[in-house]
Amino acid sequence: MIRESLISWRKATEKLILILDVQDDEKRDEVIEQVESLLVERENLQASIQAPFTDEEFTFGQELLPLEKILQAKLKVYLKDIRVDIADQQKKKVSVNAYMDPYNQVFRDGTFYDKKK
Repeated sequence: MIRESLISWRKATEKLILILDVQDDEKRDEVIEQVESLLVERENLQASIQAPFTDEEFTFGQELLPLEKILQAKLKVYLKDIRVDIADQQKKKVSVNAYMDPYNQVFRDGTFYDKKK
């Protein structure tokens, strides 16, 4: 008999893998909230998954290892995408500010600029 916590762990992992396949930028906030809640759920389940394991639970756990690797890879890719988007937004912010005030970054080296024409 496999413990309910192991079965719930697998279901949460499979949900996470499916959720992380969503690449829609408009739904990113919803996806992040779902990912966070499922990760918290998995963290809570982890406390109840302790040795000793039966042979059936051990083989079930061996089946979970490839799912964990897939999940870790997808989480890394999703995090990388978020970081890239944040960096792009910061670059846009800097370029917009430079466009709005082009003389802000001009270094004054003590030379005289005649303003009269």
